Amino acid sequence: MSDKVKGKVIGKVLELEKNTDVAKFMENIKIPRNKHWYLITEKEINEEGKELHLVKYNMEGINTLQFVSQLKEHYIKSTQDEKMKQLFEAIRVIGNDKFTIIKNIPNIEIKESILENNKLVEIKKTLLSKITSDLIKLLKN
Repeated sequence: MSDKVKGKVIGKVLELEKNTDVAKFMENIKIPRNKHWYLITEKEINEEGKELHLVKYNMEGINTLQFVSQLKEHYIKSTQDEKMKQLFEAIRVIGNDKFTIIKNIPNIEIKESILENNKLVEIKKTLLSKITSDLIKLLKN
């Protein structure tokens, strides 16, 4: 890991570069707990598996393990596609209320509709990117 890790601040979330060692980052960089409540990074384990690491940095924040588990259940309930349900069910959420890892995220592309210039546009993104962006949207305030 290089000495210069970059991050993107989105509300109370600090999104770190991919594959950042969050524990090492926290040891080396002093960041204000009242400003950045959550640290998040995508980790590439191998070609087949990816993980998302979420750290609650402020004690006022939500229980990340419980929150991510509820998000996973929302994904399962919101699809009628049986293959997608199986993929969501295979995702594992481990950790505690301060450090949560989302494992077994399949390396697949999904379609998502977004509003751009008052038009609905369909974009493709990886499932890992979708989960990351959903968590950031939900945690940024």
